[in-house]
Order: sequence, then C-alpha cells, then structure tokens
Amino acid sequence: MKNEEKERLKMNTESAEGKMQNMWIHFNKSSYGSYGGGLNEPFRYFGRILSDKFQTENIEFPYGEIEICLTFLSPKDDQKHIDWFNKLPYYYRGKTMVRVVLPMVEEEKNLTDVFQLIYKAFDIIISKKKKSDIYDAEKLKSTLILLEKELQTTDLRELNSKYENLLRQEAIERHIRERIIREQTNDEKKRLIYDLRFYYSLPNTEKLYFSPYDNRFCGRILEKLREKKFRLPNYTHLYIIVSDAFENALYEAVRAENWFVYGIAVLENYADYPAKEEIEKQRIVFDLIKQGLYDIAKIDKLDIKILNEALDEVEQKLFKSNAKIIQMKPQ
Repeated sequence: MKNEEKERLKMNTESAEGKMQNMWIHFNKSSYGSYGGGLNEPFRYFGRILSDKFQTENIEFPYGEIEICLTFLSPKDDQKHIDWFNKLPYYYRGKTMVRVVLPMVEEEKNLTDVFQLIYKAFDIIISKKKKSDIYDAEKLKSTLILLEKELQTTDLRELNSKYENLLRQEAIERHIRERIIREQTNDEKKRLIYDLRFYYSLPNTEKLYFSPYDNRFCGRILEKLREKKFRLPNYTHLYIIVSDAFENALYEAVRAENWFVYGIAVLENYADYPAKEEIEKQRIVFDLIKQGLYDIAKIDKLDIKILNEALDEVEQKLFKSNAKIIQMKPQ
C-alpha cells in the first residue's frame, strides 16, 4: 500500500501549522480488481489543492472526505464489470464521506481534462445536496471556475513540486508529534510481541537488497523475544524502517493502524552495501535491526534488560566465530 493511501486511511487532516484542513479530497484510479493510483503528474495533488481553495473561500461541507474514483475498462474485464461500467456514474454518501465513481476512457493529459472530471464529480455531488447541507452550491461552482482560470497561468509542475514538499513536511511533523505523544505515555506492557519485520526505503535499491539476512535475523530475534516474554503496550507488531537519513525514514513510518509501530534506523552509505563481505553485510543488517528496536524501546519505555539479553544471545550465536562483537546498547 502506498504512503498516500496509508495517510488517507488515517484521516489525519492537520496542516503543518496545526490547523484543521477543511476536508480530505482525493482521486484514485481503478480497473476491475486493481488499483492504479491517483492523478498523473503534474496533477497528483489536485485533491489537496481543491481542499485548500475551498478552505480559503470558506466553503464548508457536512462530511470530512470526498473520494473521486476514476475507473476504466481493461481487456480482462468480464461482462458483469462491463455492465456495471456502462451504468456509471455512481454516487454514495456515508456519515462522514462522499464517493463519486466516474467512467474514464483515457488518461488525463492536460488541465482541461482534469477539470472536466472535477466538474462532473461536483455536479453530481451538488445534485445530491440535502436541504440540511449548509454549503453554497453556486459559490462552489464559481470557486471551481476561478481555480481553473488561476491554474491556467500557473506553472503546474512547480506547483506539483511545492505540494509534494509541503505534504512531505506535514507528514514528517505529524509523525514527530505521534512519537512525542508516545514518549509522554506509559501504558502497561501486557501484550506479547507477535511479529518483527524489516522494511527499507532507499533510492535505486532492489526488492531483496538486504536478503536473506533481514528476514533471517528478524526471525531469530523474534523467537528469542517471545521466549523471554517481551511485552508491548497497545501493539503487537514491530516494524523496522531503514533509510539514508532520519527524516526520510520518519516520512515512511506511517502508522495507519494501532497494532504496529515503526522503529527508525539509518544507513547513510547504503550504496556501499552490495560490495561488502558477507560477514560485514550480516553485521550491518543486525545493527540496523538493533537501531530500530532501541528506537522503539526508548520511546515506549520497553524492558531494555530483556531486549538486551535477547539481542546479546542472538548476536553471540550469529557471530560466535568473531573475537570482537560490536555493541550498540543505549547509553
């Protein structure tokens, strides 16, 4: 699942300044049985751009989310899906969200294409407006027209880059706040650890970059931690996320559910990893797992004694042929 989708699932709409966004508007594409992402660049962040514009114009909706789903046919589609497609558009309204599904014949290529989709979606939303809904439909329409005119004289790629950086910074600051809240909390540790996994986000790296040591070492450490009854507060899964800088790893650490947490680990010179001797690779991977586990343990006040005992025993067994074992215990 992509990070944008994970962030959407969290429905955390705080801006970098701590203010609430008017609503969450997002576009996604799909065919039968598959998910195709959102709008193409430079239109990738038009959902947020719309939301910002509505907030500026004080247009308030009675729901917190608008999903505009653009669906298309594929050669693999069966007759049932073709029949469903031919009946589009589709509208659904729940307690906190609205979904509009539009048929899509070809990919959006320019600003006009995108706004044709936007106008269609909001025409449907307005046509379903309830008497109790407080937003001004005419103002909404005029706002969309005004926004299109503004964007016609805007460098869309520059705007796309601006919003990409903005949303990235908001995500990082949001994740920092989440970590601070965890640090200020000291819930009872009563859940036995269930899983330990290793993830990474590094430019130009292959899927199995740290294989087989990542899964192998996580399995051994997990076995030892469960044997020693290593307990956690309100989650059961520990995920290690590795990147070349702390902020990059923090950006990837999207906690979409409460049953897992991420531990941050940094490997700056990751490009040198493939050329290392196998024993060096093993130590690097093991140390990254330790970094991530200590990061979690420090924030959530986990039992460091048990953690150290488990890591020491696994480390001694893995590297018993080496005279010196590198220690990474917290100060």
